[in-house]
Amino acid sequence: MEYILHLAIVVTIFSILAMSLNYVAGYTGILSLSHATFYGIGAYATAILTTQHGFSFVPSVMVGMVLAAVIAYLASFPILKLKEDSLVLVSFGFSIIMFNVMLNWTDLTKGPLGIKGIAAPEIFGLSFFSKPLFFALVFLTAIVTYFFFRRITKSPYGIIIKGIRENRTVTAVNGHNVLRYQRSVFTVGAIFAAIAGSFTATFLAFIEPKLFELMPSVLILIMVILGGMASLKGSVLGAFILILLPEVLRFLGLPPSILAEVQQMIYGLVLILVMYLRPQGLLGEYKI
Repeated sequence: MEYILHLAIVVTIFSILAMSLNYVAGYTGILSLSHATFYGIGAYATAILTTQHGFSFVPSVMVGMVLAAVIAYLASFPILKLKEDSLVLVSFGFSIIMFNVMLNWTDLTKGPLGIKGIAAPEIFGLSFFSKPLFFALVFLTAIVTYFFFRRITKSPYGIIIKGIRENRTVTAVNGHNVLRYQRSVFTVGAIFAAIAGSFTATFLAFIEPKLFELMPSVLILIMVILGGMASLKGSVLGAFILILLPEVLRFLGLPPSILAEVQQMIYGLVLILVMYLRPQGLLGEYKI
């Protein structure tokens, strides 16, 4: 039961990440490889504030959300001025810069040693130390995330950002400030990634920079592509499949030394197959 709850928590956290990236990439067409950066900002904000400055969980999450929003908004100016391939490359470069900040700012982040002893969330005196309670909290957050993005994407605002995805020139001609909409979308996506990071920090009770390098950003993007661009349910399905798939490998008796490499090969194979066989993903609205 503990093992199942552990997997359920991980799937739910990555569902939040995938839904927030789908809002950015699937609904608005901003293909970004920097999502794990904002995930890391939320995680480090909670880890540092709760272990070193006496903050409780909720205020630390709020600080992480604000930090992620500010950094995402500032980063959006150089990133979103570019289009498609160039945008992906610049977001990749931004991700590398932020990863190295996490790795080398040792006075703040402890560098490769990581931050240990991160306490479980406590809200209104109720501790979420047990996995059933922690899962309930994360699951509730995922439900709120789903309905938040569902409401936005079905609103007039959502119609405009989909229009940007389909044809930004036509959207601009119709009087909409394309960059302003893109910046707001990029910033909101980062805020929800930071929330997922805060949950990850308290769930693992330990974080290190490697958790937030390029590969997690790629993994989250593959979840979005697999589940379907512009499909929130698809994001959840993609997270479910790609988190559980490596667990199946554990039962095949593969040596631990090659397990990580095999996982990455499978992720790559999944991406290739989806792009060739079903470019819109399993539940997607449009082809990437």
